[in-house]
Amino acid sequence: MSKTSIKKTRTEKDKPGPLRDILDTVVVLSASEIPEKAIETVLTGLSGRLGKRARCALLEGKDLNLRFWAGEHTCPIGGVKIRENSIVWDAVKKGIPINLTDGHQSDHFEHTLGDPINVKSIIPLSYDDPLTKQQMKLGALIVDSGKEGVPISDEDFEYLQVIGQLISAIVGRKALIEQLMQSCRRQEAILMEAAHNFRNDILIIGGFSRRITKLAKNTEIAKIALDLQEEVR
Repeated sequence: MSKTSIKKTRTEKDKPGPLRDILDTVVVLSASEIPEKAIETVLTGLSGRLGKRARCALLEGKDLNLRFWAGEHTCPIGGVKIRENSIVWDAVKKGIPINLTDGHQSDHFEHTLGDPINVKSIIPLSYDDPLTKQQMKLGALIVDSGKEGVPISDEDFEYLQVIGQLISAIVGRKALIEQLMQSCRRQEAILMEAAHNFRNDILIIGGFSRRITKLAKNTEIAKIALDLQEEVR
């Protein structure tokens, strides 16, 4: 994935209000059947509106990987694995949004990117599983000003939390659909196995009935066996 730059930042007068941006985000996320494309679109919109860098990290197994970028980043095609002792991982584990306004707040954490940025907002992504009622962690939305080090305002921090909830909804929906498909496949496999075993039992009964019919000719038992043989055909 190539390096992307923001050529210009819209003036305050040109910027749409946060409510309009949220509505636009809802439209993008609800209309897209591919969460990855929707996330890329949302990050690009965030970067343009705030004039900042935006990225999204998703949990993949036990790893937290940066997969989506907007703004002045250099993004490897395979993404970047976030270090476990990073403040991003810490926020994801705790499930609490963080707005770092002082560069020293993250001094005791490791940095993942080559150009460490201490001032940023981290919004954990998660959804509630309707079956288990558990909170399922998904990853994090991260926004910063790059080397400029300009803090995220309280208003923009609240706005980012709403956007994080919307991203969580679309990614969570995909996860629930995958769970449903896996459940359907398991049920199909169980039904196929049951049908196979039932068919084997039917064949055994049919064979046994034929033997009785041959061995007990012209008897009441032979008649019952013949009726049973007809039933299992």
